[in-house]
Amino acid sequence: MLETAFLELYKMIKDYTREFTITNNYLDTYDNLKPSAILDLSQEIAGSHAKLLDVGFNEFIARGLIWVIVRNKVEIVKNIRQLENVKIRSMLTKARLIELPRDYEFYANNELFIKERSVWMIFDLNTKKVVLPNEFETLKTDYEGIFPRVKKLTELKKEELEFNKDFIVPFSYLDHNGHMNNTHYLDLFLDVYKPKKEEVLKSFQVEYISQCYLDEKISLYTLVKNNTKYLYGYNGEELKFYLEANY
Repeated sequence: MLETAFLELYKMIKDYTREFTITNNYLDTYDNLKPSAILDLSQEIAGSHAKLLDVGFNEFIARGLIWVIVRNKVEIVKNIRQLENVKIRSMLTKARLIELPRDYEFYANNELFIKERSVWMIFDLNTKKVVLPNEFETLKTDYEGIFPRVKKLTELKKEELEFNKDFIVPFSYLDHNGHMNNTHYLDLFLDVYKPKKEEVLKSFQVEYISQCYLDEKISLYTLVKNNTKYLYGYNGEELKFYLEANY
């Protein structure tokens, strides 16, 4: 009886909303919300929501499990400068085999200005295998989400790209899993491309292939096609991540 009551409660909080104050550190030099800040805020609300569903970091690590992010897709519906507050709504969406997507809607003054999806997997640290999300009752939902299925970006060949620079992963970029936090890939993107004020970011998608660790050398490669900018990160011949951003 008690278990049934808890499951009913979990159903009620599948749709979760939080408000955030936007500090200057979340904004770029033109007062736009930085792409890395979008992911940082998303990561924060996802963690809070997961904790409510009893599948947060501490609950998982006690069971030898961790959340692993596979990709992020962000669409900027409207560019708003000098944000002070943002309300974010996050919803679990229907699992697709081993993938568990999560959607986000960003609001300023009750106006939707960003849509996002992050795709996650559950990894067992003991067996080194992915765990099916349908094994967790609190994660089950039939909600299809605000996007159709977000598929993996087509991977460009290294020969198509131009070497930009080498980057050494610093201590300040590490998260509590001991590897470079996924949000910083977008900081690298801004550092490499240094967008002009008149360039307005419309969307971006990131593919996380392999974790980056402290002092690891990541060679950054770029390509620009029309209004799309690409950034690829390699360690030697091993692809670590790649992303594309549309302006």
